[in-house]
Amino acid sequence: MPGSIVACYSGPEGTIGVGRCTAGTQVCRPDGFGYGPCTGEITPAAEVCASPQDESCDGDPHCPRPAAWARGFGIEATYIRSSIAVDAMGNHYILGSFEGTVDLGTGPLTSAGDSDVFLLKLDPSGAPLWSKRFGTPLRETGDALAIDGNGNVLIVGSYEADRYNHFINSRDLGFGGCAFLANGGFDNAAMYMAKFDPDGNHIWSGGFSSDVHYGPTVTQMALDALNNAYIAFAVEERTEMVKVDAMGNVVWTRRGPDAHSYRKLALDGAGNVVTTGTGWDHINYTSFLVVSKFSPGGDLLWSRPMYDYLSAGNVAVNSAGEIFVLVDNVLIKLDQEGEEVFSHPVHRSGSIAVDPADNIFLGGGGLTMLDPSGTERWTLDFAASVGDIAFSPNGAVAVTGVVSGPVDFGTGPIAYTEGRDIYVAAFNPPASGDSGEGGGGGSDGGGGGGAPSETCVPGSVIACYSGPAGTRGVGPCAAGTQTCRPNGLGFGDCVGEVTPAEDICSTPEDEDCDGDPHCPMLSWARGFGSTGADEGLNIASDDAGNYYVAGTFTGTVDFGAGPLTGPSPRGGHFLLKLDPSGAPLWSERLPSDRPLVMAVDGNGDLLLAGTYSPDGARVLNQCLPPFPAYNTAAFVAKLDRDGNIIWSRAPIVPPKPPDRPLEIYSFPERIAVDALGNTYLAFVNIWTDGAYLLKLSPGGDVLWNHQITPPPAEYDHPLYNADLAIDSAGNALTVTAPESAAGYLTVSKFDPTGAVLWSRPFAPDPSIPPGGAGKAAWSVAVNAADEVFVAGVTDGTVDLGGGVLPAGPVLLKLDAAGAYVFSDSIPFGDTLALDAAGNIVVAGSGLAKLDPSGAELWTLGFDASARGITISPAGTIALTGAASAAVDFGTGPIPHAGGSDIFVATFNP
Repeated sequence: MPGSIVACYSGPEGTIGVGRCTAGTQVCRPDGFGYGPCTGEITPAAEVCASPQDESCDGDPHCPRPAAWARGFGIEATYIRSSIAVDAMGNHYILGSFEGTVDLGTGPLTSAGDSDVFLLKLDPSGAPLWSKRFGTPLRETGDALAIDGNGNVLIVGSYEADRYNHFINSRDLGFGGCAFLANGGFDNAAMYMAKFDPDGNHIWSGGFSSDVHYGPTVTQMALDALNNAYIAFAVEERTEMVKVDAMGNVVWTRRGPDAHSYRKLALDGAGNVVTTGTGWDHINYTSFLVVSKFSPGGDLLWSRPMYDYLSAGNVAVNSAGEIFVLVDNVLIKLDQEGEEVFSHPVHRSGSIAVDPADNIFLGGGGLTMLDPSGTERWTLDFAASVGDIAFSPNGAVAVTGVVSGPVDFGTGPIAYTEGRDIYVAAFNPPASGDSGEGGGGGSDGGGGGGAPSETCVPGSVIACYSGPAGTRGVGPCAAGTQTCRPNGLGFGDCVGEVTPAEDICSTPEDEDCDGDPHCPMLSWARGFGSTGADEGLNIASDDAGNYYVAGTFTGTVDFGAGPLTGPSPRGGHFLLKLDPSGAPLWSERLPSDRPLVMAVDGNGDLLLAGTYSPDGARVLNQCLPPFPAYNTAAFVAKLDRDGNIIWSRAPIVPPKPPDRPLEIYSFPERIAVDALGNTYLAFVNIWTDGAYLLKLSPGGDVLWNHQITPPPAEYDHPLYNADLAIDSAGNALTVTAPESAAGYLTVSKFDPTGAVLWSRPFAPDPSIPPGGAGKAAWSVAVNAADEVFVAGVTDGTVDLGGGVLPAGPVLLKLDAAGAYVFSDSIPFGDTLALDAAGNIVVAGSGLAKLDPSGAELWTLGFDASARGITISPAGTIALTGAASAAVDFGTGPIPHAGGSDIFVATFNP
C-alpha cells in the first residue's frame, strides 16, 4: 500500500540493538511499485579506535591492542636508515635499503647489485603480509615513506646514474611504471617517488633529476590533508624542500634560509611547514640551529636562529601548532610564531614525534613518552637506535632503526644475523584516559526504538520501480522485483528494473524515457580562469553530448571539480570534461609545454596528444618513458570516459634521418580517428624536416610514420603548422603551412597506407603587395561526400584557384580528387567544422554558419577569440577560446577573473 512502512535491517544477525546498530524503515512508493531504500538503519562498521562508540556492534567499544612485539629481519643495513608508517587499520609499512638476499617473511628478496630498496607490510601483530624489492645494479636507497588519506603508501629515496653514460641511459627501478632518465650527477643522481595501493600495486612513480655533481639525499617527508607531499632533501652543501601534489607533480621547490646541512620538517594542522636546519656563523666559524616556518604555498612566514645549538635536530608539531625541537639532548618548545616557551635537558637525542593526544615521544637508545607539558610518563631503554616513530590508531607506538646484536625490546631477543640489522618494534605505552570504560552494547542509544513493528513475509515478491513518475513503460524503462529478506526485516534491492539513463545522441533509443529519443539542444556558456593568461584551445564532443576541453592556464584555476595549480609561474595545460549542460565532470593538469590536441573515437574513448620533457612525465597516472635528448617529444594516449589511461605511445619522434643524428623537438598539431579506430597524428619537428603524419592501430601500435612536407634546404628548417581530417574511406587530408613564409600552404591526401594520392600547393603572387597580416594556421574538414574544405586567414596575395582574394578570412573547397570547386571570403577563419547536413561552421572573433556552397546563413559576433570548435551529435555547436571580459554569448555574462579567461560556449541557432 502506498505510504505503508516496514522495519528494515541489512546487518548481520545478532547485531541489531548492539552498540550503535539499529533498524531503519522502508516506505512503499506512491505508485505502489515497491519499497524505497532502507533509511535510518545503522549497520556494523570498522571500529574507530579514537572514539568511545561500539561501531562494530560486537559489544566492545575498544579497538584490540595487540601485544607488544619486536622483529629482526637479518637485513644488514647498507644505508643506516629505515622508515615506518602505520595505516588506519594498524598495519605497519617499513622502508629501507639492503644488499644480498633477505627473507622478510614472504619469500627471499635479492638485490640486483649494489644496494636496493625494500618495502615491507606487517599486520598489527607484526606478521608479514607482503614485501617488495626495487632497484638496479647501481645504488638505490629507501629514505622516507608516508600513508595518504586513501591508505596508499608513498615512498621516496634516491637512485644512482650511470657514472659514464648518465645522459643517455634510463633507470627502471621495478616500481611497475616507466623508467626514469638517469641524467643527474655521478653519485645519488636523482630522487624518485612512487605510490602504491595497500596491496602493493603500483599507482604512479616518477624521478626528479638534479643539476649538481652529487644528487639529493632525502631527509624527511610529510603529507598534508590533501595528500600533498613535502620532502626535505640535501643536495651537495645545501638543503632544499619540494612540494609535490597527490599525482606526483611538483608544485614548488624552496631553499631553506642559511641551511647547509640535512634538514627535517613537520606540518601543522593548517598545512604550514616547519623546518629545522643549520646556518653558518662566518665570524666564529660554527654552525647553529635554524627553525623556519613556510606557508602551504611555500612562502617563508618566519625564521628563528638559535645560536646555542650546533646541529639541526629533529622537529614535530602538536595539534595546537606548537613546535617541539629535539637537539643536542635538549627539548625545545616554540609557539606558533617561533617564540621559545621552554627548553630542558632530556636523555634522548634522536627522533621525535607527537601522537594524536599530543604526547611527545623521543627516541635514541630507547623510547621515552612525555605528556603535552613535557613531563616524562613512560620510558624504556634498549641498545638500538630509533630512526623513525609511527603511531597506530589503537594507541600502540612503533619504531624502527638499527641494532648491532640480538636486542630484547621487552618481548625476548629478536632474530639477528650480524653487523647492523634493521628491526621493528611495537609498544603499548599508557594512553590518556585509558580506564577501560566505554560501556558495552547499546550504550549509545542503539536498539531501534520507535521503529515500526510491521515486517514482510520472508520470500514474498513485489513489483518495484525507482525511476521518476511517468517514465515506467516509456522507451526501455520497465519495473523490476523486490524480495522480502529471510528475517522479514524489509525488502532487498530492486532487481531487473530499467530506469532512465543519459540519452546517447548517436542512437535511436529513448534512453532517458522521456518519449523523445533525441538529445536536448542546450545553449550555455561558462568562464574559468585566474588573473593571468588562460585560454581554451581545443574542444571535442562524445556520442553522449559531453565535451572535452583542453587549453592553458596560469596560477590556480578551479573548473568545478577541484583546484588545479600550474607547475610554474608560466602555467600549465588542463584537460576538462563537461556534461551536455556544461556541468564539470572532472579536470586534470597535464605535463605539456605545447597545446594538447584530442579527438573522440566511435567507442567514446578520447585520443589525446601533447608533449613531455626528456626525463619522462606522468600523464593521468601513467609514466611516459624518458628519451635521449634535450628538448621535447610528443605523446599519444587513449583515455576512457572517466579519464583513465587505456594505452599510451611515447616518444613520438620523426624517423631518424640517415645522414645526421636525431634531434628531437616534436609537438602535435592535430589528431583524428578513422571508422576502424585507427589514430592519425599530424605533428611537427623543429630541428628536422617539418611536418609528419603518424598512424597508430586501435591498440596504439605504430603502423607508419611519414614526412608530409618537402625536405628543407640546408640550414633551413621551417616551423610548420598542420591540420588533419579523415574522410569516409579512411584517407587522411592535411593542410600544412610554414610559419616563416606567409601565403604558402599545401593541401594533401594520403591513403590508409600513407601513400600520397594528391597534393595541391598554393603560393603568394609576388607581384601583389600584401593587404594585411596572414596566418600560418589553416583548418581542414571533410564532408560525407569526401569534399575538402580549408579555412584560414590570408594576407591578400594568395590565389586559391579562383583569383586572389582580399586579405582576411577565406574558405577553399576542393572535390575528393583535389580539384578546385570554389574559394571565397568568409566572416571568420580561425577554426572550422562541418555539421551533419554538410553546412560549414567557422569561428574566430565570432561565429558564422554557411551552407555547403559557401553562402552565409547567419553570423554572430562576440568580444572573444575562439580557438577550438566541435559539433555534438545533437547538432549543438561548441566553442572554446579566450575572453578578456565578462562576455555575454547569449545566455548572460560569463564569470571573468581577470586577464584572459577560458570560455566554453554552446549555440543552437
